[in-house]
Amino acid sequence: MKVIFAAINSKYIHTALGLRYISEYCRQQGNEVALIEETINTPVLTVLEKLMKEQADVYAFSVHIWNKLVVYRLISMLKKLRPQAVVIVGGPEVAFDAVKIFSEQPAIDYIVQGEGELVVAQLLNALQKKTAIPPHIAYMDNGRVNINGGVTVIQDLTILPFPYPDLLQVINEHKIVYYECSRGCPFHCSYCLSGISRSVRRRPLDMVLQDMERFIKAGTPLVKFVDRTYNLDEEYFLPIMEYLAAADTKTVFHFEIKADLITSKVLAFLKSVPKGRFQLEIGIQTTNRATLHAINRRDNWEKLAYNVKELLQAGNMHIHLDLIAGLPYEGLQEFEKSFNDVYELQPQMLQLGFLKVLPGTQMNDEAQVHKLIYMDEPPYEILATAYMPYEDMQLLKKIENIFEQTYNSGCFQHILHFLIKKEENAFSFYRRLTDWWTEKGYYPQVHNNKGIARILFEYIMENIDEEKSRMILTEILRYDVFINIDGWRPEWLNWNTERIFDKVSSFWRNEDVVKKYLPGYRFSSWRQINKYYPIELFKADPENAKVDNFYLLRDVSSAEKVYFRVRI
Repeated sequence: MKVIFAAINSKYIHTALGLRYISEYCRQQGNEVALIEETINTPVLTVLEKLMKEQADVYAFSVHIWNKLVVYRLISMLKKLRPQAVVIVGGPEVAFDAVKIFSEQPAIDYIVQGEGELVVAQLLNALQKKTAIPPHIAYMDNGRVNINGGVTVIQDLTILPFPYPDLLQVINEHKIVYYECSRGCPFHCSYCLSGISRSVRRRPLDMVLQDMERFIKAGTPLVKFVDRTYNLDEEYFLPIMEYLAAADTKTVFHFEIKADLITSKVLAFLKSVPKGRFQLEIGIQTTNRATLHAINRRDNWEKLAYNVKELLQAGNMHIHLDLIAGLPYEGLQEFEKSFNDVYELQPQMLQLGFLKVLPGTQMNDEAQVHKLIYMDEPPYEILATAYMPYEDMQLLKKIENIFEQTYNSGCFQHILHFLIKKEENAFSFYRRLTDWWTEKGYYPQVHNNKGIARILFEYIMENIDEEKSRMILTEILRYDVFINIDGWRPEWLNWNTERIFDKVSSFWRNEDVVKKYLPGYRFSSWRQINKYYPIELFKADPENAKVDNFYLLRDVSSAEKVYFRVRI
């Protein structure tokens, strides 16, 4: 019996960790299986053709909010073309309401309820031998839905296989490697499905370290841990981190953590980790106490903020913070405070997300209480609430779009800082910028960094009245462009390249002086110098916005972003 596991990912760079575990486990149990990974951007008929070529007896799909509609279309066509084939579905979009799912897509034969490694293998065995359907597999029986045991979890994570038998191919295709060392979550955030099973199960430490060694030896660029709260048990998670910190590797490891759980011991360790080795994603969601209580979160904001500030000051890892708009008891005014609280921490990335009212969650059950209006189909995103009307939600959608292109690009740190200082607070600035941006017709297009620089220059020219302030802000914008956008010198930013040519040439001819800044410097050609070591004169200090002439040298000869002031 031939089985095809089909993963429809949201992006090419993603990998389907859940189906990888299940397909590899079933293969090890003696089943003839293959895994196909495509994306929602692949034409559906192209995916169908790929599935049909396999001539499989069983097709199994993982269903998520990003791919549900595509998977349903594939199942409909597949069943028409191969009515004898068995269709199995699983995943968070189908596991919790079998009656609804069979009603939505009658071509489905079986629904996996919960974690699927054991039950899918048991189901394939039952189909092969034509025996009774095992528990935790919902199916139609004489026109009625047989729930057959409800949602299940894997208690013993030692059974999980290594999910990347094709690891080198995944690396060569520049895809993200996901990994989990635990399942479950002890918290019960009302908008999330992870806390439905509160039991946290962990893979034995020695097995995790063996898996990590495989990633390291293969030269995996990035490993993303998908554990919902990685840092729950210090005795478990800290040895893993210590092992990874001490490893001789260029692999980057990404963790989702709860920052107020970080102890002084863990904080000291994290501050000592080699630069670039770890990335931390921290879900703050809101700082409004009433909202936190309503969504079952018990965050210690003071401790969280302290730990994040300490980590950011250490400067050795990328910090990603999350906010969610549309939560209970949070209107625009309350969200503004949450935004300003978190923005003040100055993370490398601040993601503004929007509540998704997922089937099976407490939030879904309480939709009427909070007058939640949201999309009927995936991604079930919020449109309005009792606290935030549609117009305010749309304003936040626009702000999110512009914030992503400006702040989260990481290219305009200095100019944004000083533009914000001219407003009441950060949110006020981004709201004003968004209103102006929209009026100019730049929304909803996505602009590259060069386009953003031009838009910010135009904003300065139109919104800053005092001539000296305009000059200083333009110089600061020019500074951000110089250090972040290689080789781009737009005329409207008034570069000094020609005016300082003689001084710069004299600087490069004095090798003893140059080596004070670049110890390994060896003259090769003027072309190489101009390409890899540009120098520019600036007339305002980007740290304090005061008039100050200085020369800045950028070293773009390596991946590291290196720049420093030089005397010429």
